[in-house]
Amino acid sequence: MKVVVRKAVFRNIDEIAEHIIHTVKMPETALRYADRLIKFGSDLGKYPYAHALCRDLKLAENKFRCAVFDKKWIFVYKVFSTHVVIHRLVWGGQIK
Repeated sequence: MKVVVRKAVFRNIDEIAEHIIHTVKMPETALRYADRLIKFGSDLGKYPYAHALCRDLKLAENKFRCAVFDKKWIFVYKVFSTHVVIHRLVWGGQIK
């Protein structure tokens, strides 16, 4: 299944990599981590229904699914008949 990623998600991944580069001073690690985030997002198209609906009631009502990456980041996505759209990448600590 095709995966469509919104621009905001790519910006978030860039910000995560920049943070690792500037605070931890590990540019190679930052690039590998960003690649892992992108690969995880693209793999959501293989088994789009593998992850449950989000626990947040508003997101669940709108049929958004949440996939956890590395116990820290949550991909919020929606499954359509022909494709998957990743809407947001959220730090898990922001979810209440």
